[in-house]
Amino acid sequence: METLQLNVKEREALGKSGVKKIRKGGFVPAILYGGKSSIPLMINSKELIKALETAAGKNAILNLKFGEREYTAVVKDLQKHPLRREIVHADLMEVSMDREIKIKVKLKLLGEPVGVKQKGGILSQQMWEIRLSCLPANIPNEITVDVSNLDVGDAVHIRDILTGEGIKMLEAPDATVASVKMPKAEEVKAEVAVAEAVPAEGAEAAAPAEEKAETKEEKKGK
Repeated sequence: METLQLNVKEREALGKSGVKKIRKGGFVPAILYGGKSSIPLMINSKELIKALETAAGKNAILNLKFGEREYTAVVKDLQKHPLRREIVHADLMEVSMDREIKIKVKLKLLGEPVGVKQKGGILSQQMWEIRLSCLPANIPNEITVDVSNLDVGDAVHIRDILTGEGIKMLEAPDATVASVKMPKAEEVKAEVAVAEAVPAEGAEAAAPAEEKAETKEEKKGK
């Protein structure tokens, strides 16, 4: 994975008033975790947004420089304004390129299931992110799953997903990622059809027995 250069500044202004000044100046207040102590930082908001818009997104490897110090980090968490959706705070986590980290990667489904295209089923996605462990350089931009072969009643589980070398899944192997089911109305119709078919089959089975009984009675009469 590509490492992105992100120029940051160590901030002294803390508290609500200090944070407001930072945001008005076009910066995002941030904290770098992972070392012996956390370091308050400020990041140019445009540079941060540009880094997050790359293919790697939140999992981009960031090379931070401020003063004579240099750190490698990833985004741990982003806080956004509830209405404007702009980034108001960022938590960064220091990482080592030769040490595995635990991270969440977005999941993307590919293709149209045969059960949807040919039988009117509905594709349901149960997981949107997957937790995994790997070296920072091996973090995938996303995990893709081909669901085009799924029929009605089929599902994809974590154990079915193939990952790259050096990547460990941290989700339960039997966890469902996506499945194809019939709409509820269709399920009810199918159940009713089965229920109606059972008595019919029973009646058909009973008919020969009744005929046999009548045949015996007729023989006795003779």
